[in-house]
Amino acid sequence: MREQKWMAQHYFIFFLSWGIFLPYWTGYLVHEKDVAIELASMMMSAGLILRGISTMFIFPAMANRFSQSTVLTIFIYGSFLTSVLFIFTSDTTLLFILTCLLSFFLPAIMPGLDSTAGILVQKYNIHYGRSRSYGSLGFIVSVIIVSLVSALYGDDQSMLWLMIAYTLLLVAVNLQRVPEALKEKPNKKVNNVSFKTIFKTRHFVFILILVTLIQGSHAAYYNYGYLYLEHLEVPKYLIGIVINVGVGFEIFLFAIADRVFSKWSPAKLLVLASIGASLRWLLAFAVPNAWIFTASQSLHALSFAVSHFAFIMYLAKELEYTQITKAQGIYSAFALSWGTAILTVISGYFYNTQPNFAFAAMFVFTLPALVGSLYLYKKTKATENI
Repeated sequence: MREQKWMAQHYFIFFLSWGIFLPYWTGYLVHEKDVAIELASMMMSAGLILRGISTMFIFPAMANRFSQSTVLTIFIYGSFLTSVLFIFTSDTTLLFILTCLLSFFLPAIMPGLDSTAGILVQKYNIHYGRSRSYGSLGFIVSVIIVSLVSALYGDDQSMLWLMIAYTLLLVAVNLQRVPEALKEKPNKKVNNVSFKTIFKTRHFVFILILVTLIQGSHAAYYNYGYLYLEHLEVPKYLIGIVINVGVGFEIFLFAIADRVFSKWSPAKLLVLASIGASLRWLLAFAVPNAWIFTASQSLHALSFAVSHFAFIMYLAKELEYTQITKAQGIYSAFALSWGTAILTVISGYFYNTQPNFAFAAMFVFTLPALVGSLYLYKKTKATENI
C-alpha cells in the first residue's frame, strides 16, 4: 500500500534526526558548546515548554488553515534551517534561542506525523504499529551512527552535522507525492472543533494525566542518560548500543502491537505501561550499574511504547477524525513536553546531587500513574472499551 510506505518513510527519516536531538543534544551543548549542565538543562526545559506551545496551539491552528501536508512541510523546513544556524555561534544567549527554536520546529513534526497516521488509519486502513516501528528503526540507526562517528573522531561536533544531514534528508523525502487525504484543506467541521469538546470526551482528562506521568518520567533518561552512562564509565562507542537496547524492544513492541493488543483496552495497556515504568526507574536507581541499566532498557517497550500505543488507540476509539489533530497536540504538549519539562528540572536537581537519584524521582511519579491506571481498568473492565 503506497500510503503505508509513505508513512513508514517519513517516520524513519524523522527519527534519524530525533535520534540525535533526544538522547544527545544536552551532551552536545555541554561538551561541544561548553554549556554548564544546569544551564543546558534549563535550555532543554525552556525548549520543552515552547515545544508544548507549538504542538498544542501553533500546529493545530495551522492545520485549521492549511492542509496536513503543507503544515508538515513548514515545520520540516524550519527544523533544517535552525539546525544550520548552530554552526555559526557558541554564544550562550544565541544557543538558548536556537535550542528553543529547534524545540519549536522539530518535535512538532512528531505529533504531525502521528495525527497524519491517525488520518491514514481511518481513510486507508494502514497499520499504525507497523509504520511507527520504522520510526524506532530510524532511531536505532541514528544512535549507532552517532556512536561510531563519535568513537572515530572523538568529539561531539559530528552530532550537529548529522542533525543537518538528517533534516535535509527529511526535506528531500517530503518532496515526493503525498497521499491525497493529506492535501485536503480543512473544512468548517474541523475548524469548529474546540479544545473544550475534546476535554469533555469520556475519560480524556484522566487518561491524559496518566500518560503525562508515565511519559514525563522519561525526562531523566532523555536528558541525562548519555551523561549518566559516561558517569558509569561506559565507553563512548558502547553508549549508543546501550541506548539502542530500549529502542530495539520498542521496535519489537510496535511491530506486534496491532496483533497482540488488538483486544486490549487502553486502560489495560496503561496498567502494563505504568508497571514497566515503575520497575524500570526503580532498577536504575537502586542498582547504579551499567549492566543493570542496560537490562532495564528492555522495559522501554512498556514504559514508552505501550503508553504511546494506548493513547493512540484511545483516540482512534473515542474521537472523530476531525478531532485527532488537536487531541494529538494536547497529548504532545502535556505528556511529551510540559510534563517532561517539569520533570527535567526536578531530575536535574537530583542528578547534580547524585546521578542515580534522578531515577528515584522518576519512580516516585510513576506510582500514582500505576494506582490511577488500575482504578481506571477496574472501573471500565465491564465494557473493555477504555
